[in-house]
Amino acid sequence: MSGKLTVIVGPMYSGKTTELLSLIEIYALGKKNYLVFKPSIDIRYSEEHIVSHTGLKAPAIKVTSSDELRKTFAEHAGQLDAIFIDEIHFFDENIVQIIEEIIYSGVNVFCVGLDMSYKHRPFKTTVQIMGIADEVIKKKAVCHICGEYKAVVSYRKVDDTESEIDVGGMEKYIAVCRDCYNKLTGRFKGN
Repeated sequence: MSGKLTVIVGPMYSGKTTELLSLIEIYALGKKNYLVFKPSIDIRYSEEHIVSHTGLKAPAIKVTSSDELRKTFAEHAGQLDAIFIDEIHFFDENIVQIIEEIIYSGVNVFCVGLDMSYKHRPFKTTVQIMGIADEVIKKKAVCHICGEYKAVVSYRKVDDTESEIDVGGMEKYIAVCRDCYNKLTGRFKGN
């Protein structure tokens, strides 16, 4: 029987990793076998854990590429009930095929990540993962400007690079609603 793919997306500070940690706890309490992965680029809070912005954490295997994730998974093939992947948007597009292989091997996969960059553009990897998912959970955050619970965009406060891949926390990013994003950027004029 094939596994199930659950994807949790939304802006920064929407509780994506917190929800992933809750799911990990359920598997741990059920004495299930699982692995937790994180991209090696994400060292904001810890190199050996996935960590929520509130400080909750779980041990994780850091990987530099989707191929490294595949290799680590293969070493545990036939022994796992699930894998959990944090910050899916940092992975290369090959992760989509690897996740499909894992699901068809009978293992459940849970991924979290940003669905859009600070430029209000979808992350291609995340969109492709959402397309093959059994379940997509889209989360919101409290807007750091107006205070309403309708933030769907991560806004970068610091213009230190043009790259859409730029790891950071509160020192660089806030969550904003569409209206506040438009006021901050002026990108969608005429509204």
